[in-house]
Amino acid sequence: MKDLKILITNDDGINAPGIGMLAEAAKIISDDITIIAPEREQSGRSQAMSLSDIIRLRELGKNTYSISGTPTDCVMLAIKQLMKGNLPDLILSGVNRGQNLADDVNYSGTIGAAMEGAIHNIKSIAFSQVFNIHNIGEDAFQATQKNLMRILRLLIDLDYPKNIVMNVNFPDVFSENLGHFFTKQGKREVPAHIMEERIDPRGQKYYWIGFKRAKGGILPGTDLDCINKGNISITPVGSNRTDHNYLKTVV
Repeated sequence: MKDLKILITNDDGINAPGIGMLAEAAKIISDDITIIAPEREQSGRSQAMSLSDIIRLRELGKNTYSISGTPTDCVMLAIKQLMKGNLPDLILSGVNRGQNLADDVNYSGTIGAAMEGAIHNIKSIAFSQVFNIHNIGEDAFQATQKNLMRILRLLIDLDYPKNIVMNVNFPDVFSENLGHFFTKQGKREVPAHIMEERIDPRGQKYYWIGFKRAKGGILPGTDLDCINKGNISITPVGSNRTDHNYLKTVV
């Protein structure tokens, strides 16, 4: 596998700890690695592209870059410019600081970057580390460090369509050889988002989007159920959002 060409990105930014762990794991598998990530955090950007802003590229080291754009911009820039003559065989996105489960899939820049790879028929995997479910207040990346290499090898060897993304979430359980299951995307009963209204020093209103612990919707076979039971969730996610069940009723 040493000739496998790997592209690594994230949405937490080039200096985030998760991308460093992902790069170290990838180096065990391949000698041909390119890292390109946003210069600052881009969480919640989904698959957004910078259509109205220019994208500036900064070279930080050998095959290591940051850009002023989004996670999807990172993958597009790599495919269309930096690696256009020799495209990556594999795209790895993450490891995100925080879960990307259920409804989170729609907003995640981590998954958005991987999905851009899948759209170009490049095998793509998104990794996220869940915090504050089983071990509140602990450094949950311990779970990533103990289980990432095994799951990465599993998915590299797995034969699956290149136009889907494998969305991996590690529970905040700090044991080696955690169980892993292929799951369905869940749906929380109540959305996790909150919109707080605040007042600035000049007396003007402003708003802050945040998250609260959303309970419910933990159905068997879903990513939420898997993580709740302390196992690694692997969910195949596609870019086609057609609701085939409803379509059958109107055609």
